[in-house]
Amino acid sequence: MLDSTGDGAAVAYRLDGGPGVDGEAVGSTGRAGLASFLAFAERIGAWDALARVRLPVQERRTGFTQRQKHRAVVAALAAGCKRARDGDFALRPDPAAAAALGLDRWPHSSQLTRHLRAFRPQHVAALRAAVEAVTAEHALARRRLRRGERVVVDLDQSPISANGRTYQGAQRGRLKKKGDRGYQATVAFAGDTGGGEDEVLAAFLDPGNAHATWRVADALDALERVLGPLGRLPGLVLRVDCQYATGDDLALLRRRRVRFVGRAFRDATAAAWARELGPDARWVELSPVKWVCELGWGPAAATRPDVVCRRVLVRSTGARHRAGYTALLTDIPADELDAAALEAFYEARQTIEGWFSEATAALQLKGLWSRAVGGLEAFLLLAALTANLLNWWTRRQLLPGSGLPHLGLRQLVARVVALPARVLRAPDGRLLLLLPPDHPYARRLVRDGPGWQPPLPLPAAA
Repeated sequence: MLDSTGDGAAVAYRLDGGPGVDGEAVGSTGRAGLASFLAFAERIGAWDALARVRLPVQERRTGFTQRQKHRAVVAALAAGCKRARDGDFALRPDPAAAAALGLDRWPHSSQLTRHLRAFRPQHVAALRAAVEAVTAEHALARRRLRRGERVVVDLDQSPISANGRTYQGAQRGRLKKKGDRGYQATVAFAGDTGGGEDEVLAAFLDPGNAHATWRVADALDALERVLGPLGRLPGLVLRVDCQYATGDDLALLRRRRVRFVGRAFRDATAAAWARELGPDARWVELSPVKWVCELGWGPAAATRPDVVCRRVLVRSTGARHRAGYTALLTDIPADELDAAALEAFYEARQTIEGWFSEATAALQLKGLWSRAVGGLEAFLLLAALTANLLNWWTRRQLLPGSGLPHLGLRQLVARVVALPARVLRAPDGRLLLLLPPDHPYARRLVRDGPGWQPPLPLPAAA
C-alpha cells in the first residue's frame, strides 16, 4: 500500500479486461506509472531523507506540509511537467496523481514555487546532504568501486539561459547565444555508452560567467561524500574537458590521488609539442583523418613544470586538409591504456553530453521553476534526485526478468510514467487503476506496483 502521509488514499493496479472488479468509475488518468514510481521512492527511503530539510515557512492546517511539497516537486518532474504551472493542468485534475502521494488534492503551482523560493544557502546545503545520502546508499557506482571495478565519472558544465531581469544571480557568460544571461550547471555523472546504470553524483549551480575551475574542489568533495575516500578507490577515473585541465586543477587531482583523463587546456601547448617532435615522431593511425603519438611523462604545461602527467598528442585533419593538434593528459600508465585506447576512452565522454540532452528533454531543466538563486539550485538538486530515482526504478523494478529493452529518461517518462488508464474506486475506498493489457510495461507495473486485493468476506454468523 502506498501511503505518503499515513492516513491518505492508496493507489493499486490491475489489468483492464481481466476478472470483473466492483467499483465506482472515477474517470481516467494520464500518469498511471507515477504511483509505482512514488512507491519505489518511498521504499528506498528518499522521502525520509527529504523530510530532514526544514524551511522557515509556517505550515497552515488547511495547506500542505513541507514534506508533501518536496514530494510534489519530484512527482511533477517525474511526470514530465515543463513548468510548475503545467501541474495545474496535467496533475491537478488527475484523480490518481494526488492519491499517489496520499493527498486529497494536488498543490497549486504557486505553492510549489513559493516552496522553492524559501530556500536559502543553509537549506540548499541541507538538501544537498539529503540527496547525497540517498545517492551514497543506492548508487551502483559506489558498489562497483567497492568490488574493485572501474567507474568513469564525467565532469562537465551546461549553460542554462535565463534572460528575465528578475532572475537572481543570472550573469552574461558562455551561453548558447551571445549576450544571453543565465547560469552554469556543473554535474558529475557516472555512466557508460554500453547501457550502464546512469547516476548523477553531484550537481551545482553558478552564475553564467562562472569558470569551470571554480567547482573542481567542491565536486571532488561531493564525490568523496558519495563514493568514499577518493585516494582509496583505484578504479575511479575522472574524465574532464579542457576547461578543467588547468595547471591548478591537475595539481589538485594529483594531490588527492584521483586518476584522470583530460584534454590540455590550450591547443597552443599541443602545437608546441608537435613542433618539438619533428619528422621522427611515431604516429599511430586511428582513422584516415586522425593519428596519435605517445609523448611519455612530462610537464603538463611550460608554466607548470611541477605538474607531471602522461601526454598523448592527437593530430586530426580538418577542412582544407589542415592538420590541427590537441593533447590528452592523464596519470594512467601506458600498459593499462595505450595511446590509441586512451583517445577512444576520452572521446567516450559524450555520455555526459547525452545525459544533459536527455535530462533537458525529460526533466525540463530549461523550464526554471523559480527566480531565486536558492530555489534554482534546489530545483537542480531535486531534478538530479529525480533522474537517479527514475533510473533506479526502471533498472531494479521494471526491467529485471522482463526481457524488455532499456529506456532513456525521455522514453521512460513518455511511455511508462505517462501511461493512460481507467480509474475506479474500489469498495475499500482506494483507487484502482486499470492498465491497458497490451502495453509492454503494464504487467511489470501490476506485479511490482502497489498491491490490491478484494476485501475478504465477513464470516457467517454462528
